[in-house]
Amino acid sequence: MDVVVANYGENTISLLLGHGNGTFDNQQLYQCGANPYSLATGDFDNDTMIDLVVVVSNDNTVGLLLSNGDGTFQAPKSYPAGGSPTSVTAGDFNHDNNLDIAVASFVENTVSVLLGNGNGTFQPQTRYGIGGSPQGLISADFNNDSILDLAAANQGETTVSVLLGNGNGSFQTQVKYATGNGPTSLISGDFNKDKQ
Repeated sequence: MDVVVANYGENTISLLLGHGNGTFDNQQLYQCGANPYSLATGDFDNDTMIDLVVVVSNDNTVGLLLSNGDGTFQAPKSYPAGGSPTSVTAGDFNHDNNLDIAVASFVENTVSVLLGNGNGTFQPQTRYGIGGSPQGLISADFNNDSILDLAAANQGETTVSVLLGNGNGSFQTQVKYATGNGPTSLISGDFNKDKQ
């Protein structure tokens, strides 16, 4: 296994290739724009190789770095993704067997959904309202309909927003649930073993 790190302070991504014994090569650096904030992986061009998406906060974009398959990546392609984006999650939101992405915008209180074309490009963003100053964003099937939904941790208003997916790449209006003060991150799982 290898490791990729977003370096907010120097506008780069570090790739550390693993040796399989718990050690890694020295980093390979990739320029990616101003203040990279978070990362996601997936095969966005259907070539069976793992690509990268990076949220570039001060550029208001998300960048896609396609894999060359040899431990190197192509230069990023940038897509608008709302103001000061903070988090990204990947999944097939419209059931076309192509990976899509969703990106949380910290200053616009929105989530941008960019549907993938399956060839390493994305359609223009569609925005959905969520809570104040979202930090974390995840995708999972929360209502057991085999359709991915979204959840965002809203740091600015102590809530989590849940947006149920319609299965065609669109999402329903958010429903908010109270959390503790200043939520920044979230994760999903079946913690009570009720298969929900």
